[in-house]
Amino acid sequence: MLSKRQRNILSYLSSENNFVTISELASLFQVSERTIQYDLEYIESFKDKLNIDVERNKSLGVKLSHKESYMASNDVELDIHYSKNERKEQIILRLFESTHPISSQSLADLLNVSRRTVVDDLKSVQAWLETYGLMLEYKKNKGFVIEGNEKQLREAYAHVVNEYFKKSTAQIGIEVFSKEELEKIRRAVITTINNQDFQLVQVGIDGLIYHIIIAIHRAKAEFVFEIPDEEYERLRKTEAFQIAIQITAELEKLFDIVFPKSEAAFITLHLLGARVNKYHQEQSQQNITELSKLFIQKISAQIGVPLMHDHKLITGLVTHLQPAIHRMSFNMQHENPLKQEILREYYEVVLAIKQQVWIFEETYHVKFNEDEIAYLALHIASSIERMSNEETTHIKVILLCGSGVGTSQLLKSRIKNIYPELEILDAFSIYDISESFLKSHGVDYILSTVPVEGFSVPTIEVSPFLNKDDRNKINEMINDYRERYISSFKTVGPSLEDVIPEEHIETHVKAGSRNEAIQKSVEMLVNSKHVNAQYGTDIMKHLDKFGPYMVIGPNIALLHSNFENVNVPVSMSITHFEDGIDFGHDRFDPVKVVITLATSQPQIHLNALGQLSQIIMDEDARAELMKGEKAVIRQLIKKASQSEESV
Repeated sequence: MLSKRQRNILSYLSSENNFVTISELASLFQVSERTIQYDLEYIESFKDKLNIDVERNKSLGVKLSHKESYMASNDVELDIHYSKNERKEQIILRLFESTHPISSQSLADLLNVSRRTVVDDLKSVQAWLETYGLMLEYKKNKGFVIEGNEKQLREAYAHVVNEYFKKSTAQIGIEVFSKEELEKIRRAVITTINNQDFQLVQVGIDGLIYHIIIAIHRAKAEFVFEIPDEEYERLRKTEAFQIAIQITAELEKLFDIVFPKSEAAFITLHLLGARVNKYHQEQSQQNITELSKLFIQKISAQIGVPLMHDHKLITGLVTHLQPAIHRMSFNMQHENPLKQEILREYYEVVLAIKQQVWIFEETYHVKFNEDEIAYLALHIASSIERMSNEETTHIKVILLCGSGVGTSQLLKSRIKNIYPELEILDAFSIYDISESFLKSHGVDYILSTVPVEGFSVPTIEVSPFLNKDDRNKINEMINDYRERYISSFKTVGPSLEDVIPEEHIETHVKAGSRNEAIQKSVEMLVNSKHVNAQYGTDIMKHLDKFGPYMVIGPNIALLHSNFENVNVPVSMSITHFEDGIDFGHDRFDPVKVVITLATSQPQIHLNALGQLSQIIMDEDARAELMKGEKAVIRQLIKKASQSEESV
């Protein structure tokens, strides 16, 4: 079996007529030269089945010969293990290309993963589609289909096709697009606009080309881009329309197709779009950007996770909110097919959004319903997941074999190339491993070529040659790990009572300033060695930079900072200040209760934080909290920790 990278190397070499150096390949595929050497050796082991020869030259590099028919052979398995982002891209492409609903099971079979994994991937697909104002609709007993405005659909379709062409080769992925098609369209567009001296920025040319290839495929499937008559007449009077007519005429000859008149208007819009003054659009985007940053600050404070530096989150929210606000302004319903699941699984995130979404509602005079809130929750949850992926990058495994180091090394090499997400600690004989070693090294799974029993770590038996059944086992293992990891922060975690012991509660404390109050609040966690001394300093710096965003409600602040200064999975403290402290908040000062949160994992505290929210949102409980009676506070914590409603 060739890994995806090995297939890409093969495809790349097939398109090159000259020698390519090992260093060039290493740079292109962002791996070491040693890895490239191994990949080439592995590719060569299939040379007879693939009908290829690999020529090597010490100074010049490597060249593929007799390659014209190498992909015609089906005798060798070329399965690909897709990453999460690659699965998302493949799902989007399949949904766009299909004229009929596609079931989650069909997608699972296509990607060689479980149906549960595909369902989880569909959430990301939904969030991405929504940024273009599109919907992922579920047709009962049939499957999923993309629905929405044809113009927006084509814009989204073109984007994903653009990305596909950037990083894929002609031999990988879907086959509905070809490099030849792309070049024909490129020549037709560039020749026409050059002849008419109609200057476009490069990004405008690229966008138009990708939109045209979509238009051709959509038109063949009889999907027509509709445009109001008055808009068509306005566009028809422009210089760009005459150029668009020339482009469509040339395309009709090249592809033996007849475009409706709307397609010329469609191309006109793109031609104009690459030259029009973007001032008003940029102003609108700037306003939403600033509000989004404020919104993220408040959500960060609410859930105790520092999201402000996540550029993808800011960009994603801005892209999402522009069409969303327009939609809500005109009372356009936009049903979210995954709403109930999102509201249930991301309960704490949803709660925080409901409390802070007024920022957009008051500014734009709109109302976010639960469908819209669920969309926002996906963006926030995705950001949290990105942070967690940074913390937990690999699944730790060891390899066991009954005998023969060579056998284990073969297996190790194959796994490393096929499954980069697996961190192989080492290969061992079955007689050299112990339970204490597994625990001390945090081993997640054992991959063994012989039957093994008696260890607490899950064991998967595979053959040294890693056949298809073995790969299915490992795929399921990876999917199971990811699903358990993701679900762990949604539904599992220590209770509020677990993370706030008696020694982490102090009442009737006095402080003369905000910084002194922060130091005294953090001091309990420092004394317990749960955080280092830098933790309090970082909180002050965050507040100085972003303002009093950690003040989350009347007289209550939730302090938290970066994960690197935390020594335990999660810990919290409560400090009651008798006279109240001025944090500089225009509505919620003075702060009388400071909750300090420390976590080394972005999700593990959410269960405890949900139970804390019950106290804060209950007027009677909050009033008791403000009185600063330690025994009463402990009782409130105990009651919230035992609540069945906590998530």
